[in-house]
Parts: sequence; C-alpha cells; structure tokens
Amino acid sequence: MAAGTGGALRAIAVYKFAKGAALLVLAAVAFRLVCTPSLEHLANWVAQLPLRSGHVILIRWADQLLGLTPRNFELIGIGASAYAALFLVEGWGLWWRKRWAEYLTVFATASLVPFEAWEIHHHFTWLKVLALAVNVAIVVYLWRIVRKR
Repeated sequence: MAAGTGGALRAIAVYKFAKGAALLVLAAVAFRLVCTPSLEHLANWVAQLPLRSGHVILIRWADQLLGLTPRNFELIGIGASAYAALFLVEGWGLWWRKRWAEYLTVFATASLVPFEAWEIHHHFTWLKVLALAVNVAIVVYLWRIVRKR
C-alpha cells in the first residue's frame, strides 16, 4: 500500500460512517413516525410553527411530510436502514484497509452516481452537487488504487 493511501482510506471511511449514522437517524425517525400518534403529534407541532409568513419552502416541505402514509415511513425506514448498513460495512472495511471494501465502495458508489445526477437535474442544490463531486472523487481515487494492485 502506497504511503498516504491509509490516511485517505480512513478519511473515506469516516465519510461513510457519517453517512451511515445520518441514515440510521433518518430510519429511526421514519420508523417512529409509522406510529399514528407520533405523526399526529408532529402535525400538531408543525401547525403551531409560525411558517405561514413567507416560508414557502418550509410550508411545502411540511405539507409533503404530513401527506406521507405510515407505509411510506416504513419504506423510508427500510431503505435508509439498508443504505446505512452498506455505508457502515464500507466504512469498516476501508478503516481496516480491506481490499474487498475498496471494490465494494467503488461499485456501490459508482452505481449511485447516475441517480445523484438525475436528482441534481430535477432538484438542483449546491449541496447535492458537492455530494456528487465527493462521490465521484472517491470512485476515481479508489479505482486507481484497485487497478494498481
């Protein structure tokens, strides 16, 4: 392994751990909202917020959130849990410099790039562009490492 490669792999691992942790939080919230009283409590709380005075984006987001069914929250929780597991496995493998983790991360991350590009095309934000750029850089970097071996 080249000098400096270990530090870069650890940085990518931390990035994967952070994404996995964020998705676990999302999954926990989604599964909590499956329970109707929790959703009703959230709806009441959102209704009390002073959002009606010019916060169009927040109003739209709250309306979309409150329009989801318990089944939608279950699917969000399941999807977030699955991706969290993938990211945490990638992070663990990269942290311990496992070769299989490099391959897994290259293919898993590269497979999501078209979806990220599509999402940017339909709902542009600079944060999404930054996330796409980081993921492409990870794919290119790890692919170069894998090909050298």
